[in-house]
Amino acid sequence: MGTAYLLRHGETEYHAQHRLLGRLDIGLNERGREQARRVVEFFRGLKLDAVYSSPLRRCLETAAPVAEDHGLSIQVLEGLMEVDMGEWDGRTFDELFREEGEMVGKWMRNPSSVAIPGGEDFGTVRDRVMSAVREITSRHPGDQRVLVVTHGGPIRGILCEALGMELDGMFRIQIDLASISAVKYFDGGIPETAMVTLVNETYHLR
Repeated sequence: MGTAYLLRHGETEYHAQHRLLGRLDIGLNERGREQARRVVEFFRGLKLDAVYSSPLRRCLETAAPVAEDHGLSIQVLEGLMEVDMGEWDGRTFDELFREEGEMVGKWMRNPSSVAIPGGEDFGTVRDRVMSAVREITSRHPGDQRVLVVTHGGPIRGILCEALGMELDGMFRIQIDLASISAVKYFDGGIPETAMVTLVNETYHLR
């Protein structure tokens, strides 16, 4: 039995401006850096065996303080990358709903099968993220704990898989910036034997 702690990255200026953020490589703002520092306290006194991260700056900058505190290097996995937002990347929510409200509605109702224009559908995202999770759990058999720093979309996909939920219900799961969720994996990381033990913990930010 091993545990994967799922940490969403901290805030960027795009989040502060209520913009969608996919593959654009934006670093943390000051609030996001403070959130990353507070995450350290959550994991202090808890032995971590490895730290994994999406290659995007906002995740690497969130992972860095915890990795340093535990004397670990950050291992980057491309599969943990955020959803490709295509033509929506960087646009404000108000603008998007005003100009493409019908398409946004379809995407939010059926994220597993409706692709963002020029981007990805969540079914594709789930497949690549779960491939990364299986790679991580195969590297850390037994009772090991790993930190996985990624994005809201991938974390929702991982939790849906662990809970046996349809992916189209993913937006019913709240995943805040710098929040922590956790999944215990049995039998080498097979999703059918997973147990969700924590969802959207933000107490460390208060």
